[in-house]
Amino acid sequence: MNRTIQTRSRPGLARRVLAIACWLSLAGGAVAGITYGPELYGLVELGKQIDAIALEDAGKAGPWPRAADACVACHGFDGNARAQTYPRLAGQPEAYLKKQLLAFASSERGDPIMTPLALSMPEKELAAYAAHFARMQPVANATFKGDPAAVGRGAALAATHNCASCHGAQLQGQGEFPRLAGQGADYLRDQLAHFKDGTRHDAVMRAVANALAPQDIDDLAHYLASR
Repeated sequence: MNRTIQTRSRPGLARRVLAIACWLSLAGGAVAGITYGPELYGLVELGKQIDAIALEDAGKAGPWPRAADACVACHGFDGNARAQTYPRLAGQPEAYLKKQLLAFASSERGDPIMTPLALSMPEKELAAYAAHFARMQPVANATFKGDPAAVGRGAALAATHNCASCHGAQLQGQGEFPRLAGQGADYLRDQLAHFKDGTRHDAVMRAVANALAPQDIDDLAHYLASR
């Protein structure tokens, strides 16, 4: 008799325990919400923003993991390097990018970072890198502020040497010729100097660079980076 009564009372007891536990949980959540409400709300909103950025990034550059993430440190997440010392790859002609990667792989063009990287990849992967950055949208070089006088002199030099004949009317690049508009200023100076001293090989660019004084090189860099 007593055993039956105890057995029948257990479900009711369990329901009461569960109800009390739920009430305590809700009460604890309410207290936490009152105490930490702004911080919790901020974390939720931050999570939403991170998710939105991740989705946008995946839409532009493909799903994770991506081999091109190795390029982020120098060339930026979107191929538009912030530092003036590194080339901006976004929107460069695919044929140009592939040619340069193969040049690094063959040691025709040398660089302590790019040469080992290119040597470690098959040609198919190099071609995928070229296509990846060619699809990206180039933006203005907002981290560079050119000297107006140097920009004016550089514009005159670009016209004198007919840079548009190879690099396009807006210096946007075409075929195997690179985009110069908005390129990093320090990178431009370095490459013109390399063409001049023969470190980098190209017959046309060697002839152009040989005709440039150091001030001319600086002026051209100011002009092109400001485009």
